[in-house]
Amino acid sequence: MPDTTASDPPDAASERMATLGLHNFETTADATARQQQLVRGLTRAGALGGLIRGLAKCTPEKCGLSRCRDGCHEGQRRLRAGLIPQADHLLRAQPGPLRSVTLVHPRWDVPYEAGPGAISIPAVKQHVKRGFMRLTAKSGKRPMAVGAFEVCLNRDADGTKTWAGQVHLIVAGATRDELHAALGVGKRYPLPPYAKPLVVEDVSNTARQQAYALKRYAEQRIAYLAANGRQARRHLPLDSSDQRTFDRWLCRLSLGERVILLGCKRLNGQLVSVTP
Repeated sequence: MPDTTASDPPDAASERMATLGLHNFETTADATARQQQLVRGLTRAGALGGLIRGLAKCTPEKCGLSRCRDGCHEGQRRLRAGLIPQADHLLRAQPGPLRSVTLVHPRWDVPYEAGPGAISIPAVKQHVKRGFMRLTAKSGKRPMAVGAFEVCLNRDADGTKTWAGQVHLIVAGATRDELHAALGVGKRYPLPPYAKPLVVEDVSNTARQQAYALKRYAEQRIAYLAANGRQARRHLPLDSSDQRTFDRWLCRLSLGERVILLGCKRLNGQLVSVTP
């Protein structure tokens, strides 16, 4: 499955995603409009002029920067348009059911003032890699996973705000119990009773759930007390100032820097297996 996104007709990617059951993949017009909004927001935030000029020159076919950034909507669309169908093809070719994994860790929760850049992406990736190494050591299996690291803005009931990191993965080659044993946070870190540091679910549509795992946007999650007396969170878009903070962070990252690959790698734009 070659990566042809650079030479495809403008919205061939959207049509390809629709055949995989992902009918709301962003169009080129969507990406261009979001890019223009990004440039306006970064201009108001006083971002570097070279960054703004480069982002303004980006098109669906090429990047206006010498090094494409993770915050670029045009670059993100090209990356996701290539990676999602490749991951769908490669993961579904593996034996056994697929699992969707969401992993959070107390160490990936930083003060609001520090910003999302205070979370070390290399440390996050190393933590996930160690978990899968434990799984292999105990079971002899070598799972394959494709996903990414993302952040959200948590607002607690007392008004405290923190940037919180989490990892979303689509995993092939491991059972639910094996994933819980390998990736669970454990008792070392005390957590509130409502916390869910690890969620493992069955995958119903690989492409759709892969698109969610690789998404570019962030949201704020506002705590409230539900009718059953438990704490819940309302999911809303970021405020404009927090959105600019998030966008500036992404624009300091190389395109694809948040992507996490286990048991596979990208080679000349193609996702290939590296498991023996």
